[in-house]
Amino acid sequence: MKNNISKLLPVATIAFVIIMLGSLYWGWLNPFYFGAEHAHVQGIDYFAIPKSYLNLLEHRSVFDTWGGTAYGPYSTWYLAHPAFSVFVASWFSFFSPWVGYALFSVFSLTLIIYCAFLISKTTDNIFKKRLSYFIMLCAFPTFSILFSGNMHAPLVLALTLLMISFFEFTYGNNDKKANQKLFAGLLISFFTKPIVLLMLPLLLVIKETRKTTFKCLLIYIVVSVLFLIIPMLNPQGIGYNKLMSVAWDFDFIKENMNIYKNNFVLNEYMKDNSIHWLNLIAQSDYKLMHIDVFSLPVFVDTLLGKTTAAGIYKIPIYISLLLSVGVGFIEDRKIRLESGLLLIMALSLTFFLSYNTVWEYQFASALPIVALLPILKERNVFYKKYIPLMFFVGLLFCLPSLYCLVRNGNFESVTSLTLIRLDRVIPALVIFIIMITQLIIVVNKYAKWNKIKELPDLPTRLFFD
Repeated sequence: MKNNISKLLPVATIAFVIIMLGSLYWGWLNPFYFGAEHAHVQGIDYFAIPKSYLNLLEHRSVFDTWGGTAYGPYSTWYLAHPAFSVFVASWFSFFSPWVGYALFSVFSLTLIIYCAFLISKTTDNIFKKRLSYFIMLCAFPTFSILFSGNMHAPLVLALTLLMISFFEFTYGNNDKKANQKLFAGLLISFFTKPIVLLMLPLLLVIKETRKTTFKCLLIYIVVSVLFLIIPMLNPQGIGYNKLMSVAWDFDFIKENMNIYKNNFVLNEYMKDNSIHWLNLIAQSDYKLMHIDVFSLPVFVDTLLGKTTAAGIYKIPIYISLLLSVGVGFIEDRKIRLESGLLLIMALSLTFFLSYNTVWEYQFASALPIVALLPILKERNVFYKKYIPLMFFVGLLFCLPSLYCLVRNGNFESVTSLTLIRLDRVIPALVIFIIMITQLIIVVNKYAKWNKIKELPDLPTRLFFD
């Protein structure tokens, strides 16, 4: 039975990729997405990407998405690191909008295929190798990336590289190669979507990853500062004094730099390159109650019919950060790194649980976790008995949302909205709870808390450990 499935997996994977690519033109998969059926938004996230670089050529802010020369029929707001505009968006900026969109779709699909390749290289089991490609490519969030044109595939690659680096640290015999993957993964995330910022405490506390993380952090800081202070790279900058006057005024940021509160009108602060970081604060408490938003906060508020405190949903982040310190004080290398990998996966899932605005394509970030779980089961990890449950729950990410069940009815009722989000939010919550529970148990058992006094010496250990 397993051999037959193994033979069918490549055929099924190739067939679904062909269906995805064909659907971009003929719309075969549109009935599974509200935006595809009702909003006419294909490529909407893409057009802001090359426009950001074209803005620089016009001496405009990369974030001034709707200013200057028009590009494409419509667009969301560009929010990636300004360096991404120069180093990647520029590649596509000289093509016509729809040709560029087609090329960017191929670019994104290639990155997802490479993610599957990296995961498949961690096992000699042919079935699990093929399963890796199937999970990464035969998933509706993957199609959602292609349909929207969002630049999320680089982040999926970044997270895959981080997970594979921990896998190689733990089970391989070449820390140099593991560090190379860690280096690449960190920089890709830093200069696209900086979700790895939450992982820094873990990566700096663990001695195997500390130096590489510190180097990446230095590069990130230097490049980011250059994109703030060089006028050519920040043409509509507000200046140091004005920036410092608002940078720590979180209430001002939330009130004046929220794109939704501002009805998509950009003020001067939102055209400064600092908005890439300040937007995280601006959006921290705001919940966009939209049918295509799949976050836990929106799911709960819709279900209860009232607004709950935004701070409640930051609890998964706080727990994960506390465990980051605990994992760093596990002396046994194998257990420490196994725990580190599990915590990297858990931290990846906090985005769906703690951030308010989560779109369906972003669940592609969870696919490397699902693809890696069966391979981890070979390694007799301490959470081995829970892997089948996490894997089968995680497979729900690959399936379409349940929008298709209510698309012909009242899909804006509380019941429908709850159903639509059910197979996205609940699997993320269930897997996260299992992972965190296992981490609490292992940290409580193996962490040497008497060594916490070494924390003040961390800067010295960065160079001499």
